Amino acid sequence: MRRRRLVAVAFLTSLVIAVPAFARPWTTNAPQILTIKVTITDSSITVKPSAAPRGTNAIFILTNRGTKTQKWILGNATRGVGKKIGFASVLAPDQQKSVVMYLDYRGPLPYSASQLGGSHVLKGSFRIR
Repeated sequence: MRRRRLVAVAFLTSLVIAVPAFARPWTTNAPQILTIKVTITDSSITVKPSAAPRGTNAIFILTNRGTKTQKWILGNATRGVGKKIGFASVLAPDQQKSVVMYLDYRGPLPYSASQLGGSHVLKGSFRIR
């Protein structure tokens, strides 16, 4: 009888120790990382994929395959209270840059590419779901 009581106490003690580990996990899910390839030529822009889920860490790989220097703008490049997310980057011919951005905005995010010193502007929209 004493042995059963000892086994029962040991079992209950192990439950008391193990239950808090299951009840309160201390980790959270890391956000998704998505690579977005942007290819700019003198006459077109290709963005693949053209949409991403909100809460994603996006790595924009910008590549200028044209013969002229291009200025790429995604969203609103200015900073301040009430401004949307975005960035601007200047790319020389055959230059590549990577920009990491956390997508905390939901909706369309306009982008444009223009040749420096020129009036030719290419436009489009990147969607954050």
